[in-house]
Amino acid sequence: MKYKREVNINHLIQKLKHGYEMLSAINGSSPSRYHIVAGMLGVGMGVTGLYMVLRDGNVNHLSIPWVSKQRDSSEITYYVAGLQNLGNNCFLNVILQALASCSCFLPFLQNILAADVPWIEELSEMMPLTVALTSLLEVLGIVREERTVLNPRKVMLALSLYVSSFSLTRQQDAAEALIHLLSSLEEEISQSYVPHSSSLANITAFPSRICVPSRGQTECNRWKKHFFGPFDGTIGSILTCRSCSSMLSMDFEHFCCLPLSPVLDRRADIIEGCTLVDCLKHFTAVEHLENYHCSRCWHISALKYVSLKAEKNEAKINMLSQCVKLDSCDCKNLFLGEELSWTGFSHALKQLSIACCPKILCIHLQRASMNRHGELIKLQVTDTGDVSSSKSSPYCLSSVVEHYGITGSGHYAIYRRVASKAESGNSMGSMGTGDQQWLYISDHEVSSVTEEAVLAAEASLLFYERIESCL
Repeated sequence: MKYKREVNINHLIQKLKHGYEMLSAINGSSPSRYHIVAGMLGVGMGVTGLYMVLRDGNVNHLSIPWVSKQRDSSEITYYVAGLQNLGNNCFLNVILQALASCSCFLPFLQNILAADVPWIEELSEMMPLTVALTSLLEVLGIVREERTVLNPRKVMLALSLYVSSFSLTRQQDAAEALIHLLSSLEEEISQSYVPHSSSLANITAFPSRICVPSRGQTECNRWKKHFFGPFDGTIGSILTCRSCSSMLSMDFEHFCCLPLSPVLDRRADIIEGCTLVDCLKHFTAVEHLENYHCSRCWHISALKYVSLKAEKNEAKINMLSQCVKLDSCDCKNLFLGEELSWTGFSHALKQLSIACCPKILCIHLQRASMNRHGELIKLQVTDTGDVSSSKSSPYCLSSVVEHYGITGSGHYAIYRRVASKAESGNSMGSMGTGDQQWLYISDHEVSSVTEEAVLAAEASLLFYERIESCL
């Protein structure tokens, strides 16, 4: 067993001095000879000790008085573990680091594994991806003074069971890797979910809070906890007709990664000074739809046509005025062979909005585009900025994924926010609390960077975590 011990320079000097005094006492008639011997012995011991320290990597244990005081007074840089690149898997490494930067994602996985299930002893076989990912994120979340590198092989092997057509050792898109990872987790969790007392159909059929038994509510909450993860959000799409002032449709769509495109001008060029806030405003801006066929406008026009005729047909009037099916009705059969004055087109408005905000908001800046020659190009956004800088924002920027190179090839790296001092248990801690610092991580290489460097990065993915006080 090898014991590590602090190497103290003062202790070595005292030993050397004591040895010299012993040599001098043996033969006081020739002090110069022993001066030379003691000097050579001291140099030899010093060089040997320094070599052993450097060889064993115990530089942090080297205690030099004038250096130690300076090191204690200076700001210490803390690190997180890097990840090995096992062959073009940098796209997956940045996603794993991004997940580790979000403090609420690991507890979500831990709660899944800690659920009361009958096969708890067989978790590694039944939920290999969840177990492997949880184990890796637990270590990636540790903030430490020394550098270390982890192997993501277990996560890659478990993920390959669900995405066999998506090669993890070839250059891939990081956003696509995130979607594959989250969908694979959802598939694994859904397959392993065992309801305590009823089927999933019965669990989701609890519309009334009065008639639902308490046991059913508990089961429904348990089901929601398993299937509604921190990345799950909802986009709402509202379609209205400006001609008849009616709402034509209201649709909702699930998302785990919000796609945003740069704002373009009339010549299909990015507007000057385009920022992330501009992209968000453009995403939720009202879209004008010309020449839209509105069924309600047709019914209004048909009802007006029948009402103005000299011989009014009450049956047609009642059928048109009471029709509620609109798009799927047979009212047009009432006017076979007749021409209505209506042009058949209306002016519609469409607007998207985030109906349900996720705990972790992942924004994908879609930089890939095609020029006028049909070639793929990479669009440049001049300032991605930080939408969490506003005091009214409920989100905090936790990590930024940057892509180097051209579309379809290159390298991924990530900027990750961590606690600047180790919390209790060396945990990363929750976002938005305590002192924070930014780290630049490129596979196994980890270094400290400034916030200005992070905000100036050509971001491909941005991960925001909702602040607990805003929940």
